[in-house]
Amino acid sequence: LYIAAHPDDENTAVLAYCANKLHFATAYLSLTRGDGGQNIIGNEQSTDLGIIRTQELLAARKIDGARQFFTRAYDFGYSKSPDETFTKWNKQEILADVVYAIRKFQPDVVITRFPATGEGGHGHHTASAILAEEAFDLAGRRDVFTEQFNEVGVWSPQRLVWNAWAPVLKNRGINPDTLLTLDIGEYNFTYGMSYNEISALSRSMH
Repeated sequence: LYIAAHPDDENTAVLAYCANKLHFATAYLSLTRGDGGQNIIGNEQSTDLGIIRTQELLAARKIDGARQFFTRAYDFGYSKSPDETFTKWNKQEILADVVYAIRKFQPDVVITRFPATGEGGHGHHTASAILAEEAFDLAGRRDVFTEQFNEVGVWSPQRLVWNAWAPVLKNRGINPDTLLTLDIGEYNFTYGMSYNEISALSRSMH
């Protein structure tokens, strides 16, 4: 289960690789539907734009092979910090939605697109990582969000990882060679294209 804040935040190459090369049940949880984004090709804004971007994500998943989930979080545009974000979002409600997604999809691995320490810039980005980390710990508890047990049971993922990128690792003084890596640029002879090419077709739906 890959978790981030907006439509187009997801690493479609990772989704394509996990779904088609590794044959994992793979999904993207976008906290918002992109209601607060920009639109240079039409007049749609706010919830109308969110409807369009929802359909873009669903179309992208048909190509890269992953499933798509959402929470009730509203994209209100750029946010400077997760603290500001949580003044606009009801944190407990959105946390409940993330826990529900984990309990429903039952992933062994949860991947965050952004770190919880703020390098993602946008407050929604950092908030998505904070919520993912908290939900990772809470989804397996029987005393949390018990109203969900009418539909789902507890689930404890085995691993939480961050889909890191080079500049942040460099700033932290971390050697990338010491980290777990995936060669997501591999070529798939059945499809006649690499997973990055599948990813590009998926991303072109945005």
